[in-house]
Amino acid sequence: MNCFSINTNTASRNLILSLLFFYCTDELQIYQGTTLGHFHKVESFLGEGGFGFVTQCRNLKTNKQEAIKINKNCPETVRQAKLEICILKRLRCLNPDTCNIVRWNGFFFDQDRICLNFDLLDLSLYSYLKERNFKGLTTTELRPVIAQLATALSHLRSIGLVHADLKPDNVMIVDRHQTPLQVRLIDFGLAHPVAAVKPGTCVWYRAPEVTLHLPFNDAIDMWSLGITAAELSTGCPLYPGNTDYDVLRFIFETQGQPSDNVLDRGLGTGYYFDRDQTNGQQHWTFKSPEDFAEQTGFYAEETRAFRLDNLDALVHVMAEERERTHQGLLVDLIKRMLHLDPDARIKPLEVLHHPFFCITSSSSADPVTTMDDGPADLEVSTENTEETENIENMLEDQLVDNGGYGQAVWSFFSRIKNTVQNYFSWNRQPVVNPPPPPPPPQPP
Repeated sequence: MNCFSINTNTASRNLILSLLFFYCTDELQIYQGTTLGHFHKVESFLGEGGFGFVTQCRNLKTNKQEAIKINKNCPETVRQAKLEICILKRLRCLNPDTCNIVRWNGFFFDQDRICLNFDLLDLSLYSYLKERNFKGLTTTELRPVIAQLATALSHLRSIGLVHADLKPDNVMIVDRHQTPLQVRLIDFGLAHPVAAVKPGTCVWYRAPEVTLHLPFNDAIDMWSLGITAAELSTGCPLYPGNTDYDVLRFIFETQGQPSDNVLDRGLGTGYYFDRDQTNGQQHWTFKSPEDFAEQTGFYAEETRAFRLDNLDALVHVMAEERERTHQGLLVDLIKRMLHLDPDARIKPLEVLHHPFFCITSSSSADPVTTMDDGPADLEVSTENTEETENIENMLEDQLVDNGGYGQAVWSFFSRIKNTVQNYFSWNRQPVVNPPPPPPPPQPP
């Protein structure tokens, strides 16, 4: 099923890249042919975000192409880049190839901008869908993708980290022409220890417990994986609301609302629900679009390509396959990923043992990669030696300046670093970001 009639041709892609090129040169004074740091020559611009830009560069020392994330030189972006470096340093205890995460090759400075160096990959899952005119992946194509992402989440969980921004844009394909597809989880800019997680900004993939200000943990990554799996299988976003209210409305219309004992724990529940009393018992009732608009000024919109009475109906909007049984197992897995109670949501290792992965097919290789926590290749480049030799002190100073939270995060990573060193002996985002609704009332 195609939910969009978008044809991406070479001319339109070139136009977009040209516009991005002129924007980059105006904002950061970076051009094709510019040398970043000492030996990274800019060949093209790959994308942009609030942080800055990603460029494809040629390493003049090795003659290899690499992806360089250039962070803008503004206080908040610099702070976030330093925190990301902390996370990436922590991830160096994992093997990128077996854990299915992007390989980080270090950082350097270009003037006063922090640049992060990553392996160059092919294209994101969102771009891959777009290239296919938003035709969903078959179960054979999707099985290894889900397995690899579940493996990545399992490894992150084992070291106490939450990605917090898993979506098709943040999953890169190594080589689109390779079968089965190999993918890598990227963009750890919002990754945090479980106790200090900061969820992503794209509401389409955000777990309901985040919006309702319930206690949450790494189960939010599993919710995002379930939403991503549904989108990849149908070609369309499952809950594409432009506001938190609309996303919650779509979820509850399809899956029902969480139980009252779950909603009771949400600091934001009263913003989206009314408390009703029936037969002496109190229950939460989701506010109607009319009531919500009257109270907040935010009006509901219908943005779904399809409406489902329940998640079992997903099988009817997936592309026709010879074996519908395979799609039924996939839907069952997605339902377990999207359990409304985060405590009952399936765990990453449990995903890998789901019957969906017990199906053998001569056309696909074993999708489940080996769980290997051994250290990766830790050859990490630092180009500007004088500027980078004190980076950890800079990070510590920055984090301490940010108060107790930053100091706690730095303390956490310092302990992790010392432990690892002693053990191993080594040193689519929506097109438009709608304004969020007003914050929920604070508890007394």
